[in-house]
Amino acid sequence: MRVPQKTVALASAGLVALALSACGSEEPAASSSGGGGGQEQAAEVTTASNLPDLAAQMQAAQEKASTSHLEMTYSGELADAAGMSETTTSADLSYGATLEESSMQMSMAVMGMDMDIILVDGTIYMSMGEMTQGKYLSLTMEEMAEDPTMAGTFDSMESMDAAAQAEAMADAVTSFEHTGTETVGDVDADVYTMTVDPTKLEAGTAGIDEATADQVGDMTVVYKVASDGVPVEADITMEVGGQEMVVESAFSKWGEPVDIKAPADDEVVPYSEFGQG
Repeated sequence: MRVPQKTVALASAGLVALALSACGSEEPAASSSGGGGGQEQAAEVTTASNLPDLAAQMQAAQEKASTSHLEMTYSGELADAAGMSETTTSADLSYGATLEESSMQMSMAVMGMDMDIILVDGTIYMSMGEMTQGKYLSLTMEEMAEDPTMAGTFDSMESMDAAAQAEAMADAVTSFEHTGTETVGDVDADVYTMTVDPTKLEAGTAGIDEATADQVGDMTVVYKVASDGVPVEADITMEVGGQEMVVESAFSKWGEPVDIKAPADDEVVPYSEFGQG
């Protein structure tokens, strides 16, 4: 069955942005929050006074942890309308100095379609069931940047891990407050709540581009951060066209081993060749 490449591109653009929501940290080391045995006890960090301070704390902690597990859920009227309210995204992540040095394996199911996205050695592999005929489409970061249907996704990637996303939001924050503490699972977390003006965000931050920024009302962003600085939860609530969307990201298993490999060669079709015949 021939599937037009543009159809696949449009479907995959949003998925790749979602999938890379936590990649792009710095050099690995070791941490202790959220699981993982045999790790050194990390020093507690002080309460952040503003978003740049919080971003720096999370960034340093992510560097030490080097790996994590991510679960994302979606709720609200907009999620219901998009068929995403029953969707859970799961990902294992290994953080590198850049996206090209990071790796990730993510799975999700949307509207009856099972999807798998892998990032290894600067190449993204995307499987979308029947839409990709059971194969993984492969494309490099360079190819993504050069493809008009994917370029916006590429531009947004660097700001989509928890720490870098917070840093990218700094100039758009209209209020920032440490709103207390909360026990998340077995982790005692500091809770930070902020309001963000989407019209002041750089294109691509939090998945918002220039075309949609004017349609999005003020965003509420909540970070729940462990005592050693790693994010435990990152929740974003926004309203688009009068419909609410809530994206909840839960991080766990910091510093635990992950096993992420590229698909076998016979399971891969270059993105540039798919749908051409």
